[in-house]
Amino acid sequence: MAQSAATARAPPTDVGGVTVTAEKKDPLVDKTTQFVRAHVPENRAGQIARFRDSLCVNVVGLPPAYAAFIAKQVVGIATQVKAPVDHRLKCSPNVNVIFTPDPQAQLDDIAKRRDLLLGFGWASQMKKLATFERPIQSWYLTRSVGTDGQSVLELNHGSTYQDSNGGPENIGGSVTGRAGSRLGADMSSELVHVLILVDAGKVANLKIGAVADYIALLALSRWQGLERCNGFSTILNLMAEGCAQDPPETVTASDLGLLTALYATNPRASGTQQRAEIADAITRKARDIGAGQAR
Repeated sequence: MAQSAATARAPPTDVGGVTVTAEKKDPLVDKTTQFVRAHVPENRAGQIARFRDSLCVNVVGLPPAYAAFIAKQVVGIATQVKAPVDHRLKCSPNVNVIFTPDPQAQLDDIAKRRDLLLGFGWASQMKKLATFERPIQSWYLTRSVGTDGQSVLELNHGSTYQDSNGGPENIGGSVTGRAGSRLGADMSSELVHVLILVDAGKVANLKIGAVADYIALLALSRWQGLERCNGFSTILNLMAEGCAQDPPETVTASDLGLLTALYATNPRASGTQQRAEIADAITRKARDIGAGQAR
């Protein structure tokens, strides 16, 4: 399956007497730090989420061989970046990947029956949150964990969610941290569930390996702002608009560096420290590869 890259036209800079100025990147901040800031979102406490529970992947809507290939690829990349993985044959899925010819209808059904899987959203954002807009799109359910180990699901309403292990977990509200340190409040943010919907028609001409790698990145971290292409070397450009060059069709060293750093960084550090460690790890990875190629 061959992938075709579409180049979006640049918008006009003057419309009806109003000049539109493109957003300028801060020259004092390197592109790696900018990439992490722009695309790896924080929770309400300013921290970056990753899985603490072992990853279990379920892929539906494809022939069994293709579904198994994608699940295996996600688990393989998770293992490579040292994310926790549940290797049992019958585990409880916390990453659900659904291929469907009508993703909006599928999303409407999920929003009606199991809306907590769409994750946190303010009341004004709920309509957009339940709108399918991209060839492959993801939603994240997260929790905050306090100093005492108590946790709450990060949702915009209060009730109780019965987790897969049979224990109650609070929805909404807040957890208790520890004040007095600039390095963090001794709280952490964790991924609980990742929902990924794939428009089967829009990815039909793509290589299955490229689709699997793209899904793996979506599954292992929260992401935002993936609509437009950027100058950072990442498989995430596969579904972005406006790319001047053909995007990578496999995970890149930068992708692996980001995820490896995410799962290695102190989960209770401040979001600022987490971002700095992740950006530094990506830069060092790229430097090491450059040095190796120069030999």
